[in-house]
Amino acid sequence: MTANVPEPLLALSGVNTFYGQAQVHFDLSITVARGHIVCLLGGNASGKSTTMKIILGLVKPRSGEVTFDGASLIGLSTPQIVRRGIASVPEARRLFADMSVRENILMGAFVRNDRDAVAQDLDRMLTLFPKLGQRLSQRAGSLSGGEQQMVAMARALMSRPRMIVMDEPTMGLSPLYVDRVLELIRTINQEGVSVFMVEQNASLALEIAHEAYVLQTGKIVLSGPARALKDDPRVRDAYLGGSEAA
Repeated sequence: MTANVPEPLLALSGVNTFYGQAQVHFDLSITVARGHIVCLLGGNASGKSTTMKIILGLVKPRSGEVTFDGASLIGLSTPQIVRRGIASVPEARRLFADMSVRENILMGAFVRNDRDAVAQDLDRMLTLFPKLGQRLSQRAGSLSGGEQQMVAMARALMSRPRMIVMDEPTMGLSPLYVDRVLELIRTINQEGVSVFMVEQNASLALEIAHEAYVLQTGKIVLSGPARALKDDPRVRDAYLGGSEAA
């Protein structure tokens, strides 16, 4: 690594993934530097969500390697991966709708036994997400989409992760909550948590990311500093399925 780029925390190297006979990834290689926000961009059916599933151990690639802090994640279960220090904010939040906001947030601490510290972290979540303090006893399913996203983020942070992986964190949110969620992702990152986010809204993701990758039909067609890609016309071309990105 060069002197001004941190060492990699997460690395996918030469990953090839299949669903039956259909190949989803073609020699996929992605690096997330320690302390950075990295976004994976792409249109529908580009392989973004499958990338997330591979990191979390939900899908096993046919070949290639996935490492976190230098150790392989291949073959580990999702709970084992969470214990290594990776937490997930899944697409559509995936809250337990009939459980309270408090119960949903505390579900993120299932890997921990330090009850006093868990209570302190819950207080910290309510400082970071003050609106949730007014909703603790409310059913999570009754919250707005933006409030549910905040519960999902608080739940992920309760495991004290070194990295959060986020699948479409702004999807379906009002413009007000989109801005708030992006601001919170920045804050979480500034507190030392690396972030890998899959996002369809390129302009938003490139505003906060350090690096970005563009995925098109399972292949990385563009990558580099987010600032450089922000105004690159090839990003738009990749979304539309054109050939200029390649």
